Amino acid sequence: MFDKLRLKLTIIYTGIFSLLVVMIVTGCIILLGHSMLTHEKQEMRELIIHEGEEFVASGELPVSKHSIEVGRELAYMLQPGSDVLLHDQVSGSPVGQQLLALRSEWPQHDRKVKWVTLRDANDRLWIYLIGRDQILDGNASVATLYMFKDLSDYYYEEKGEILWLVLMSLFFICCGAGVGYYLAGRSIKPIREMFKRQREFVADASHELRTPLTVMGIAAEGMEGDTDSNFSEFTVDTLKTMRIEIKRMNNLVAALLSLARNDAGAGDLKLEQVNFNVLFEQTLGTLSMLAEQKGLKLEQRLAQERLIIWGDRMRLEQLLTILVDNAIKYSARGTVTVSALRQNRQLVIKVEDEGIGIDTQDIERIFERFYRVDKARTRAEGGFGLGLPIAKLIVEQHHGTIEVESKKNGGSSFIVKLPLTVQY
Repeated sequence: MFDKLRLKLTIIYTGIFSLLVVMIVTGCIILLGHSMLTHEKQEMRELIIHEGEEFVASGELPVSKHSIEVGRELAYMLQPGSDVLLHDQVSGSPVGQQLLALRSEWPQHDRKVKWVTLRDANDRLWIYLIGRDQILDGNASVATLYMFKDLSDYYYEEKGEILWLVLMSLFFICCGAGVGYYLAGRSIKPIREMFKRQREFVADASHELRTPLTVMGIAAEGMEGDTDSNFSEFTVDTLKTMRIEIKRMNNLVAALLSLARNDAGAGDLKLEQVNFNVLFEQTLGTLSMLAEQKGLKLEQRLAQERLIIWGDRMRLEQLLTILVDNAIKYSARGTVTVSALRQNRQLVIKVEDEGIGIDTQDIERIFERFYRVDKARTRAEGGFGLGLPIAKLIVEQHHGTIEVESKKNGGSSFIVKLPLTVQY
């Protein structure tokens, strides 16, 4: 139980820490990208002004031939207010035709900067920052200048840095998981200690109660059977009530001891090959008398082939008794059907009744200790809300599963699946 709680807390702690790491890393990536793009845009504005001034002074754009060949920096110049080409350094670049094909995505206004992405024939990604401005000679516009700057190298550098950030994030998340596991262990330590003391108290108290309850039960039965004493009718009724309540308390103590031993790790099974056919017939033969007393029909469906299971015979008998006894308790009329059949390599035990049923909101809690769906009725029937938790414990000890299907006033079906070890 505590291992599951520790694991759950570790997952929660790790999830919160991971979320914080992801938020921080994402923020850093966005901030770095925005800062880099802002810086490059500002440099592009300064570059295009500088290139315009150089063109007015010398009549040529000072972009080197090497820059054009590798596509690092490019210039494209038109006559003012027209599409008449004055200078074209784009066509000679490695991705010149793709850039010209994206003409509609170039800046449409002066002093504007945009960026475009494209891929070459080798599927390499190219990222270009494009700026536009007017070249002025005095107050007269000489040309409309487009400048292109390749940012692909920056992209691949940033991609490598982002990969390192991701790897570092995973490392810190793993470290956070370890720290979370340690903190989860520290946080549940007081609960574990408290539960241990409570478990020891329940075990000790239950053990100490067994002897006086047994003595009281024997005394009550002896007094009730004493025909020589002239007891009043009130005394006889009181003794009968005492005997019934003592029996109920004995059942409660036995259930508490069973749970306490399991919690303490002392509830080991006495494993053996159990012929479930024999166990089924013997247990149902005993419980059929309870059904007859309530006017119920107990229908049995047992597989013809032998059902051999590796388990604890007494525990399996207890499991079957709990499920059938519950079905009888919560049925006022009709039939209780108990079946034990084979499905593939599993033993499937199904107990169906036509009783009061269980509300949907109660189904998830019926396996909790001391939880009772109908407290008044359960009290009258002698239940404490421990039967189904013990049944679930027995099923889990035998590596099986237990499910319930029910609806209010529509009866209930409990389905247990246990692994078969030998088949004939």
